[in-house]
Amino acid sequence: MNRLKILKSILITSICVSFSGFVTHTYGSEPGTTGANFLKIGIGPRAAGMGEAQAAICNGVTSVFWNPAGLARTESQEASFVYSLWFEGIKLQYFGYAYPHPTLGTFAGSINYLSMDKIQGYRADGVKTGEVGAYDLLGVLSYGRKLRHGIDVGINLKLIQQKLEEESSFAFGIDIGVIGPLGRWFKVKELEELTCGINLQNLGSKVKFQKEEGSLPLNLKFGVGIKKEVLGDPLTVAIDGNLCNDRDFYGSLGIEYWVRDLIGLRVGYKSGEDLGNGLSFGGGIKVNIFQLDYALVHCGELGYTHRIGIVTRFGKEAKAILTEKAFKRGMEYYNDGKYPEAILEFNKVLGLNPEDERALEMMRRANEKLMPQSSGDGSR
Repeated sequence: MNRLKILKSILITSICVSFSGFVTHTYGSEPGTTGANFLKIGIGPRAAGMGEAQAAICNGVTSVFWNPAGLARTESQEASFVYSLWFEGIKLQYFGYAYPHPTLGTFAGSINYLSMDKIQGYRADGVKTGEVGAYDLLGVLSYGRKLRHGIDVGINLKLIQQKLEEESSFAFGIDIGVIGPLGRWFKVKELEELTCGINLQNLGSKVKFQKEEGSLPLNLKFGVGIKKEVLGDPLTVAIDGNLCNDRDFYGSLGIEYWVRDLIGLRVGYKSGEDLGNGLSFGGGIKVNIFQLDYALVHCGELGYTHRIGIVTRFGKEAKAILTEKAFKRGMEYYNDGKYPEAILEFNKVLGLNPEDERALEMMRRANEKLMPQSSGDGSR
């Protein structure tokens, strides 16, 4: 058996182990009895705008929530801040940082904080008390690494705290994820970029408040995704399935299209939603080393939830990677005779490095191509 077959076997075995662990915990929990349900709230406007279909396509610091194996795809240091405005004064804030080491893999840390406005408290006999406050807090340490033949793996270690007035509860959890190049393995023509992913989420201890306790919201998330060039720009399509220990199976579909690697458009659908029709929309814009994203998710009679986030990439490797990508796209446009598009890409290079001689020269050549050619041998 060659190494590729061995790695495929490892992936399939990990899927089976994950599934068996999921089944064991599922039959140990009744629907509606899980605790720490804020762990179900997805992180990041990009994912929300795509219906939360992320298991096979996620990358960067926010992949911690969807599949930690996506951390292995992080090309440079990243930091992300996300603010989600829900209904009834509920707010979710997230901050994450990822550091890809040249040889050891990618390390990440993140904090997720859910809070709400204070509400009127009542005693068991219905008598009003003072206002009651509550919050949920999640701290995560993550690691992702590339293996041979395109396989990525990742793991999350979670510390969970929930607080309701004077009562607190703590729990521990773990996520294990894998992403693999399905199209390359099976050599599917025109689908070489097809990837598959699986993530076992929230395997861990129980949450206990006084005498009541509940399991974490265990979920086996799996999916496929593909990124193809359409009309000269990248189109991503992803499909996910979810097997949970407290609700029926549900699926997700997401589509993302970037125009000139500058403006992103997204649409998604999530099945089995009690609130809303499951539709979501979003967009993004890239400016230099920054990316700003927004998502709008329908929640039925409760209205819409708004999610906004910013990602910044930094370090010498960040600018070098962005510069090379923009210059490569610029040359492709130039060679295809698309001079306005080429100028746009070379301008991105100069925005990152104003002294890049290659971009300056190609900008000059592209502008000359656009100038009307003089006729004859001079003015008359």
